[in-house]
Amino acid sequence: MPDLDLLRGLADEIVPPPFDALRETAQRRTRRAAAAMVVAAAAAVALVVGVTFLAVTGDNRKPRPIRPPDVVDTTHPLTYAEGPKVHYGDKTVRAPGVVAEVDVTDAGVVVRTDDGRIWLTDGAGVDQIGTLGSPGNAYDVEDHPYATSWGFVVSDNTGARAAWLEFPSPGEPELVVYDTATRKETYRRALPASAGSYALLASVTERYGYWYTSPETVENDVPLPQQRIELATGVRERVTRRAYAADTPGVGTPRTMLVSHAQGNEPVVYLVHDATAWQFDIGGGRVTPQGAQPMDARNGETRTRFAFDAPHGYPDTGPNWLTQWLDDDTVVIAVGRGGKDDLLECQFSTGACALALRVPAKAVMPEIG
Repeated sequence: MPDLDLLRGLADEIVPPPFDALRETAQRRTRRAAAAMVVAAAAAVALVVGVTFLAVTGDNRKPRPIRPPDVVDTTHPLTYAEGPKVHYGDKTVRAPGVVAEVDVTDAGVVVRTDDGRIWLTDGAGVDQIGTLGSPGNAYDVEDHPYATSWGFVVSDNTGARAAWLEFPSPGEPELVVYDTATRKETYRRALPASAGSYALLASVTERYGYWYTSPETVENDVPLPQQRIELATGVRERVTRRAYAADTPGVGTPRTMLVSHAQGNEPVVYLVHDATAWQFDIGGGRVTPQGAQPMDARNGETRTRFAFDAPHGYPDTGPNWLTQWLDDDTVVIAVGRGGKDDLLECQFSTGACALALRVPAKAVMPEIG
């Protein structure tokens, strides 16, 4: 049996490791298994309480942090344009033309220059992402509903989505949706609007694009777009207040304003607006929103009054316009005064406004031009 003899020979040559080495290996494996159980338990706790912790390995190497998922910074720097210069917080970039429109997203600034080109900048460079084209005679008069802005580009108070109208043919709009974070166009479709008719883009959600077919608002103060198009199907339909409310941010949403005109024993029903382009007046040391009276205006998230103390000794002036949310707590109100625009930063947490900057009156602001 030569195979058996061969196996016996190999067995004689195999020298087992010392017992102490085997015991050390077993202990090391036990320590590693215990450490793995501790890390797994800690990970479960971290998911519940939302804290960051350190996972300690079992082999005495430097602890490695376990990072939570990336959190998008929705803070928007104070932004405006002067001529071709775009001021984005402490960064300044030069657009390839005089800036006519500015919209801020979580990922940068979309600007339209007066030659019709549309650009994106994050403060480090400027890239062309669209071309306005020829709007036609319907856009010769810059008329728009109250608390909206005249322009072709829209964006939300948070998020990376921007949208605009392009006109490959005069007076025939095409809706473009663009992701400023990925720098990709996500949607393009001609709006079912007749040539030369009024079509002012209002907003774009995940499902619909909304626009005004008339500068007249359906309801006082809080405007309602008259038409919408379903992005997935291209189906166009008239908009009702109920349908619009179901597809847009509701009560409790940060960076919104709740508006009610209830009086006496009337039930208080709040309409939600993003507050941009809303008129504010300054009088008696207070900065207050204007509109049909009686008017109850509140922060959409906290329900605190949407009104602030003016800087000490600040003169009475109006009309002034809310141009930008910097974060959930801070809005910017542009005040025309003495040939300049004062940019007041107003905080809900303090209930007061402070002068942030004085800029030339010709400066272009987000939302209000």
